[in-house]
Amino acid sequence: MIRTLVSIEIDLASSYAIRYACQLGNLMEMEINPVYVKGYYSQEPTTGIGWVRHTWEREIIKQGKEEIAEMIASEMDSCPTLNEPRVIYGDREPELIRLMAQEAFDLYVEGAPFPFNPATIHNRLRMKFYQRLKCPLIWLRSVRKIDQIIVLCLDTPGTKALTQALPRLWAGCPVPVHLGFPGDKAELAQAAAQAGEVLKEAGCRTKVLEPLPPLTGGTGVEALDDYGLVALALEKGIRKDHDLLQWLPQIKAPLLLALW
Repeated sequence: MIRTLVSIEIDLASSYAIRYACQLGNLMEMEINPVYVKGYYSQEPTTGIGWVRHTWEREIIKQGKEEIAEMIASEMDSCPTLNEPRVIYGDREPELIRLMAQEAFDLYVEGAPFPFNPATIHNRLRMKFYQRLKCPLIWLRSVRKIDQIIVLCLDTPGTKALTQALPRLWAGCPVPVHLGFPGDKAELAQAAAQAGEVLKEAGCRTKVLEPLPPLTGGTGVEALDDYGLVALALEKGIRKDHDLLQWLPQIKAPLLLALW
């Protein structure tokens, strides 16, 4: 059973995240756990202690459940693996860190940062939550039918991180897994072939593609639009001016990131 945490807010990207997680749940054994961290407000009671504060916090949590009820209800009937959402009052990042420390999750899903550009992606990855995140994450800007996925083998350490992360998630899943690498570097071809063998042993339907065009925009990135999920690895300490961050925002498909 794959335990998935889906962080939601009151926005379109969160609706995508729930819907996409439910698609995954129909393809593999998955338990989907939505969580909504409702932030602080200026009308917080000044006393800070006693029954006044506890009553106020209960009311805030009740409001949070009402706010996300419609979003969740629209997916409940078609998503049997979707648990009742949790609503937590507090600051989003420390609450998510606390939740991840208390419980083990195999996958984390959320709406992609907005605006989705190199600076925003870099800033998000530098946050404590993502620096401490041990499981793969999926970022959503749209929902695609998951009829095939591609694993981008961009360097040897990143491919190793993907090879460690994906078998747990994709083992036995009927959706084909394509492995692609840019250019004609022998070490990347070898890394992709080895990753394909590991995934095949885990029960995945794999295919190593011919070398991809350069992933710097244009036809190289456009070729990824045919996939329901694009998986790649990102170094947690990646530089803001790294080439990968320059073309990553051009990918329209959902992204699975293995952080290393």
